Amino acid sequence: MKYKNIKSAIHNFGHSFVSSMNYIDHDFVADEIRKIHKKGYDIEINWLTREFKPAQLESERIKKSIGYWGDNLKKHCASHRVHLESLCALSFIWPAGQSKYMLAIDDNGIEHKTYINEAP
Repeated sequence: MKYKNIKSAIHNFGHSFVSSMNYIDHDFVADEIRKIHKKGYDIEINWLTREFKPAQLESERIKKSIGYWGDNLKKHCASHRVHLESLCALSFIWPAGQSKYMLAIDDNGIEHKTYINEAP
């Protein structure tokens, strides 16, 4: 387990999730999430439980996307030599009016936070 790799692993995962690689049912998931955010909602995805907030705005596309990306999360972390089991929390967070970021808390209680840039 490489604790120093957590930040890069979660950054790459989060950036890929909001990129043009996340295209489901004839649309980009990032565009749908961006529209929700522009309406003033805080957005959070708990990757360990696969919960989306605000839950009432979770579309089938978002739910399907979280499922696909969540299914690949363990393999993605392993490619960075990070054990998913060593993370007590892992979330994508995009507060209203602020920048989006990924946040992980490891089994030592240490927070790993990295901001995700807008896709071009």
